[in-house]
Amino acid sequence: MRIATILVAGVALLAVQQAVAGDYHYNRTLNCNECHVMHGSMQHGYNSDGGGYRTVIGGAAPYPTLLRNSINTLCLSCHDNQTFAPDVLEVNGGPAPTLGRQGGALNQHNINPYRDADGHTLGSTATAPGGTWSNGAGLDCIDCHSPHGIGGPHAVNPYRNLSGPNSVVLSYAVGTNDLTRDVFERLNGGYNHYDIGNIDFNEPKADSSYYGAFCRQCHTTFHGSSTDAVMKSENAWLRHPTADAQIAGDMLTWFQSRNYRVKVMSPTGEWGTQGSQWTNAPATITPSCFTCHRAHGNKRSFALILPDSLGNSPVGEEGSGTAYPGLCRSCHTEGV
Repeated sequence: MRIATILVAGVALLAVQQAVAGDYHYNRTLNCNECHVMHGSMQHGYNSDGGGYRTVIGGAAPYPTLLRNSINTLCLSCHDNQTFAPDVLEVNGGPAPTLGRQGGALNQHNINPYRDADGHTLGSTATAPGGTWSNGAGLDCIDCHSPHGIGGPHAVNPYRNLSGPNSVVLSYAVGTNDLTRDVFERLNGGYNHYDIGNIDFNEPKADSSYYGAFCRQCHTTFHGSSTDAVMKSENAWLRHPTADAQIAGDMLTWFQSRNYRVKVMSPTGEWGTQGSQWTNAPATITPSCFTCHRAHGNKRSFALILPDSLGNSPVGEEGSGTAYPGLCRSCHTEGV
């Protein structure tokens, strides 16, 4: 929801501000009038002649907290089929990054091409698998994203304005990597920095994953390390680890031999070059939630990434394969 004057300035400065202020809806790009309206009524834009882009106020106005519309409808007015913001719904076939989004795409009410079984469903009242959390009014964008960013005691605004029920936040670096932060986002202009190839994951602590901790807020028993009883019993894993499990031995040799690889955490900031083998991949790289799933969802059940089983094709938003073994064989050598 951008009026024309703000749109021109905002888009022109977006790349610069990303490196300083984090993602949009934070600090200097937090424009109140994009989401709020003072009186629940608006007949024209903010230009002196009454012109300028404006989103029509929802028919049930006024809305709580002076919003222009219901939460998801408001968010999607910019984030569905627009050219100035990432398209996270894809129902209308809007613009998408060249390589596909690292986060995938949401679905809403079982509408093609993304179905309820394919990931997070806007408006869903279901209990999160592996946990007890649910939104009785239906899953909202702000259940995972803070619309205003997060300031206060946090050293940096969290990655993608992420903030869940327990306020777990992910720190990130833009443009130049910082190994003390959880995510590295390359800055290549526009919203192409959402591309899979422009997002990598650090591992500031060898025994944990803040990304996994974020997901764990709702999917409680599915995430953890070797010290968590729900994850490991004695020497046997009960659930697939999201931290504290390096890819080593035969698995590392196999992982190194693949031209295209799923994402992993790296404490040294090394990820190899996609499209060629990573023969010197260190034995410190670690899988986590994003290794197997797209955060929003995709066109696969459970938002799983299904790469080619031999790693010969790029791993896009859904993956290039058609069967689940391709994902497992990204690391595991059984049956290869």
